[in-house]
Amino acid sequence: MTTPCLELVVFKVKDLAKARIARRAAQDVVRNYEGFLSWSAYEACDDAGLFADVVMWRDLATAKAAGQKVMSDPGFKAIMAEIDGLVSMAHYTADRIVEAKMTAAA
Repeated sequence: MTTPCLELVVFKVKDLAKARIARRAAQDVVRNYEGFLSWSAYEACDDAGLFADVVMWRDLATAKAAGQKVMSDPGFKAIMAEIDGLVSMAHYTADRIVEAKMTAAA
């Protein structure tokens, strides 16, 4: 059984509008990558130009393989050009997942 892998990347961008467009294009490309499950794109509430990407992979091996592929994939060229600095990048596996309890409507 494989263990899902969460990839968390936090980075600064040069131009907010261009970076949004480039990130969406990259999301369309990565859909075809082996082991890709999902990509949630976030922007900081209080720091314009700070992005966070949460990408789920089937396992660590496919996450790492995708990381290598991204470097030469033309579909990622535009977003790479908009990155002004990497704050953090790491892979994680879940220790525990807690979900909200569903309550009946009053």
